[in-house]
Amino acid sequence: MAQTWTRPPAAKETKQTPAATVIIWSERTLVVRSDKHAHRQQHGLVERLRRAERALTKLKATPEADLAQLTSQSQTLLDRHDVAAYLQVTWTAHTTETKHDLKRGRHGPKSPFELVKSSSWHVQVTQLTQAIATFNQLAGWRIYVTNAPAARLDVQAAVSCYREEWQPERGFHRLKGAALAIRPLLLRSDQRICGLVRILVIALRVLTLLEFVARRQLAQQTTPLRGLYAGNPKRATQQPTAERLLRAFDDITWYQVSDGQTTWEYVTPLSHLQRRILDLLDIPEAVYTRLAQPALARTPL
Repeated sequence: MAQTWTRPPAAKETKQTPAATVIIWSERTLVVRSDKHAHRQQHGLVERLRRAERALTKLKATPEADLAQLTSQSQTLLDRHDVAAYLQVTWTAHTTETKHDLKRGRHGPKSPFELVKSSSWHVQVTQLTQAIATFNQLAGWRIYVTNAPAARLDVQAAVSCYREEWQPERGFHRLKGAALAIRPLLLRSDQRICGLVRILVIALRVLTLLEFVARRQLAQQTTPLRGLYAGNPKRATQQPTAERLLRAFDDITWYQVSDGQTTWEYVTPLSHLQRRILDLLDIPEAVYTRLAQPALARTPL
């Protein structure tokens, strides 16, 4: 299937305005069904329906409640369980009249009395079988779109690539999150913004490479990595994140002591966890320990 994109016209034509550009490319649409994914979706719908019906039957309707209020409450429950398209909720008001005598004692046919009306609400939950059948029929189907030719990317390879899509998405999350924090962007100069983005992209590559190397080394070893989780030092993992690996070095302090003529430097000793991480990353311990060597004591010029 061919797709076409045309550059929109500029608001004001100038000499610097580029000429209209037309880009044409071909796309392939891949329709794939997964039996496991279909089973998970169908089972998930059954569970959501069960929880929603139970919540609706437990919904307490006071006699003073009106239909609009009850409809709003039931719609909130349907939206919460994501079953609004598969359940129909009907509220029915029942009014009963009870005879109350106004005098005590024995009552005759002409004894004064009054009729007291009382109301109650009943809920009826009905499953929309046609909508549920349509959902079950479409469950498990997915549509993938790619501009890669079939010789380069067949159906199986395209599905595999899509399943690994969380990795680049995780990189964007790091750029926007606390790890690199590109937001808020307090710069106005395009040159400075471009420079900041380039620095953060380099940092993102470092984080990604650091995490990949550590996980690859742990996959080849039988002993997992322990001590990365605060409050749970015995918790082990073979897939640590780069952020936790770097956080393990937070307690390292570099001291400089000087008497005006001579300067001494000292760094806190490395823990077993820190040495293990450096070994996984193939980084020599001398990166830290050389700062504590007596030979580094120096006299300023």
